[in-house]
Amino acid sequence: MLVFHLVQQHTLTELPYAGLAVDFFYVLSGFVVAYAYERKILSDQMQPREFIEARIKRLYPLIFLSTSIGILTALLAVIFKDSISMLQLLKVSALGLLILPSFIFPQWLTAYPLNMASWSLTFEAFVNLVYIAIVRKLSSRTLILMLTLSWLALVGLVVHAHGIAGGNNQPGWSLGFVRVMFPFFAGVALYRFRPQPKEKPITGIVLLLVLPAILLLNVPHYAICSLIYVSIIFPAIVYAGSGITIAPEMNAFLSQLGLLSYPVYIMQGPILRIGEEFMRHMHSNTIMWLFSAFEFCAVIVVSWIASKYFDEPVQRLLRGQKRLRQGDLIQHS
Repeated sequence: MLVFHLVQQHTLTELPYAGLAVDFFYVLSGFVVAYAYERKILSDQMQPREFIEARIKRLYPLIFLSTSIGILTALLAVIFKDSISMLQLLKVSALGLLILPSFIFPQWLTAYPLNMASWSLTFEAFVNLVYIAIVRKLSSRTLILMLTLSWLALVGLVVHAHGIAGGNNQPGWSLGFVRVMFPFFAGVALYRFRPQPKEKPITGIVLLLVLPAILLLNVPHYAICSLIYVSIIFPAIVYAGSGITIAPEMNAFLSQLGLLSYPVYIMQGPILRIGEEFMRHMHSNTIMWLFSAFEFCAVIVVSWIASKYFDEPVQRLLRGQKRLRQGDLIQHS
């Protein structure tokens, strides 16, 4: 997604399938959420409130940090460019911190002007709430029925929007509710019917190469191909990956990449927005592409710093508070 957004700074017509990386991560999210929580929920080791708290604690600290950077950037626009008012900024800031869309700036397409990556997390939060509301009654038969209905809704989305789209911009924002349902619950189904893992390092390497390759393709017939991507190819990749075990030394490296993926995703928006202001004053394509390479490195570095020195301490603090509350309960019982 970072490469896609960097290319978008130069042209909006290249890499039409790269935006479907969000839909792949919805599939992956469904699998990971079910893998991490479903057994605990079904055995009553975790209550719905605890699930919601766990998801907020995992996702929100970096949302707060990245959105706050976006607010400070927008404040500069209020002070120096006079393109937006302070009242507008206050409204957008409140909505942004709540991970809600903003329709306050009709001159911009985006529904998330402070952090363009936040849009997918609005629908991630929505589908997480749907999941925890129904998971205890979600038998395999009900899950298959739900997948069938959500896939038909996805087909309707493709017909309406000429492909998998919606959720990020003001026009078509509500389409995100349709877009998220099938891939997420496909991930849940993949967890339930996952294969027994075997060590297949070559298959793992191939999967790592296949995903970016197909997202960077520019093949015709986007509408039908995007449906094939989300309906078949993405679930197949997750299913194949779930049946692979990785050697310990490679697993440690991939785990670090996995830990960095969310910070990179959520932190890139305000950083690239700042970069766009600099690029307005560049008139050489060569310099602009070199600057994009610098932006790539800057996003990686800032994301690592945010993860290491903000998110990790906050996560430790939240876990410490939980232990303290449990200790207080024991003390007063």
